This record gives sequence, structure tokens and C-alpha cells, in this order.
Amino acid sequence: MEKIQCTSCKQEISPVETYVKFECPECEEILYRCQKCRTFGHIYQCKCGFKGP
Repeated sequence: MEKIQCTSCKQEISPVETYVKFECPECEEILYRCQKCRTFGHIYQCKCGFKGP
């Protein structure tokens, strides 16, 4: 199974943990965010340079 890493905090996300998976609005790269980073509104940055809350 492929390891999933949170785009914000760079921590590995376990398969049983709640997370969100979505495409970058600029380049369509797949991004992942763990529940903790979503709850606290931590900034994430895509490889293309796009930043989001």
C-alpha cells in the first residue's frame, strides 16, 4: 500500500485516520491533508507553488 503524506505537516497519514484528498486548483496535483491540519487551518503548498489555508 502506498504511503500517504499530509501536504501541510509532512506526517504520514495512516489508512484509518480521517483525511481529505483533493486536486490542486492550479495544476491538478493530488494533495492530502490530515484532520489536525484541516482543523487548525494550517497552510499547505503544492509543488507548483499554490498555497492554501
